[in-house]
Amino acid sequence: MISKYLIKIDDYKLLDNFKYLFKDIRFHMGKSVLDGLMGTAYVDNINRPKFAILLVRSYCFISGKISKELLKKIIWELKDYQLIPDNSNIQLIEEIFKNNITTFNRYSFYKEVNFDKNKLEYYINKLDKKFKILDINEDIATLIREINFINITDNYKEKGIGCCCIYNDEIIGVCSSNIIYNDGIEVNIRVNEKYRRNGIATALASYLILKCLEKNLKVSWDAANLNSVGLAEKLGFKLYGPYPVLLCNI
Repeated sequence: MISKYLIKIDDYKLLDNFKYLFKDIRFHMGKSVLDGLMGTAYVDNINRPKFAILLVRSYCFISGKISKELLKKIIWELKDYQLIPDNSNIQLIEEIFKNNITTFNRYSFYKEVNFDKNKLEYYINKLDKKFKILDINEDIATLIREINFINITDNYKEKGIGCCCIYNDEIIGVCSSNIIYNDGIEVNIRVNEKYRRNGIATALASYLILKCLEKNLKVSWDAANLNSVGLAEKLGFKLYGPYPVLLCNI
């Protein structure tokens, strides 16, 4: 239990005390915790925190100064998460666990984007008419979860926004909010492998971006692979750069 070593933050007002630890763009998805909307935060000290972690979905964001011994104990409790530490903690974790750490890259994008609405409309209209794009309502959200298609926002009726692609009465693609912020969303997208290379992902993402712009929601994209990077750039996002993610094999 993390609570053996760190203090869980239950008071929303205390989140401001350690936001300074998570200014790096690699920590952007942790903003959902700092906004008090999702996940959990832990600190070493309530009033003057020097070390904190944010847990949201499968991600653990780590920042600040802590002893090597205590960090080792904490990481043991977090071994099932994708670890996204600041640079100093990356070095410590690699020193502690050595060959039991696997590192791969995710890719951040600048968060202020000037989208070309005409281009996005073009991508939507280009999609073969046999593929139908529908807004995700509460019933569709429930179905997406039941078939375990992709992670989407909890409490979809109040907080979610997204669309899906239907073919032969089957959901073959989803583009939706997953992690959410006070001012916007993080996009999560998946298309059934059988139907890829039909422009479905591009059309769905374009549709969702336009929906968000109508509602004055910022759209954030964080890529797990280079295919996702390519799609994001096609849509108008500007690559900031890669950052390391650690997986524990312990």
